[in-house]
Amino acid sequence: MSELITLSRRSPEFESYLRGSFSSEKRALPLQTLNVNSNSETVTFRVLTVDQIEQPSLLARLLVLFKVRSFLWVLLPMFVVLAKNAATQTNLDPWVMVFATLGVVFALLAVNLRNEYFDHMKGADRVLPESGSGAIQKGWVTAAEVQIYSNVWLALAIIMALLVIFAYPQVLGVAAIALAIGLWAQFKKTGSFKYRIGGELSFFLLIGPLLTSGYQLSMGMLIDGEVLAAGYCWGLFVLFLLHIRNFLNILSSTQVGFSNTVNWLGFDKSRRLLAGWWIFSILCFGIYQFLFVNPLPAFLTSGILFLASIPFIRNLKKLSSPVGSLIRQVYRQGYFLFLLAAGLWIVESLWILIR
Repeated sequence: MSELITLSRRSPEFESYLRGSFSSEKRALPLQTLNVNSNSETVTFRVLTVDQIEQPSLLARLLVLFKVRSFLWVLLPMFVVLAKNAATQTNLDPWVMVFATLGVVFALLAVNLRNEYFDHMKGADRVLPESGSGAIQKGWVTAAEVQIYSNVWLALAIIMALLVIFAYPQVLGVAAIALAIGLWAQFKKTGSFKYRIGGELSFFLLIGPLLTSGYQLSMGMLIDGEVLAAGYCWGLFVLFLLHIRNFLNILSSTQVGFSNTVNWLGFDKSRRLLAGWWIFSILCFGIYQFLFVNPLPAFLTSGILFLASIPFIRNLKKLSSPVGSLIRQVYRQGYFLFLLAAGLWIVESLWILIR
């Protein structure tokens, strides 16, 4: 037996229902949210007992909640750096590399769960169709539990980072910058880079140059131009993916007052941003390959990516409304281009190792 209850943000029970801490035997599933992210916000919950909630297997829940697909964001640039160093060096410390890799993966898990928590509490996952994993909204886990899990993974990431710093103190500088950016996001009222115009720049630094530089230092190597260029190119690709996701949700996020660069530019200018950003990313990737890898893969991969981009650019030009099937098609095409670029880079890194 379920019941419906509507609470306003002014209600003393509002936050406990959102966090799922109001009861250990029941879950409150948000059905409708009005005036999200404002003092007059109201949420209608369906309250069920835990045994009434249909849940998939534990493994399926973890794969969804941890957003395993996002692991590519950190594993690919680390693999690129590893391939570069393994092809030229033989004195890599395997244990420190394991600690560094686990530290980055644990940190990503902490960030994913933290974003899941904040997006639910702020309302993004409750009103935007393409936001979040949906694990909290479906009652698989409570927001309070997600916050605890995030803190646990963060603690494990810090332990791994300390082990790496103990082995190679030069990593401390990069770690300090990354920590400063993370703390800046943590103590902002928005709670996420996604809700600040230009906040994507911080995300670009963390997922790009800082990641590749820190991983290079954790191998006992010095930061060089190739590692910085690889981080720069990868940061551009990941930010393209972030921009196109924001573009898909531009209408809904504008209506509820969420702010990011895409919303700030508006629909027409954002179309130009996506097209220009993607072409610029391909050019930078080609230059990186030409300078540091080999002219042949530079021309080959750039040519493949340019040809594959034609339908995407064409549909961007045809797009006249932020609603309808065409904008979803543009999103799918953009996501395919991102995966294509990642796949080509993986093949190239394998070729470097084999060679």
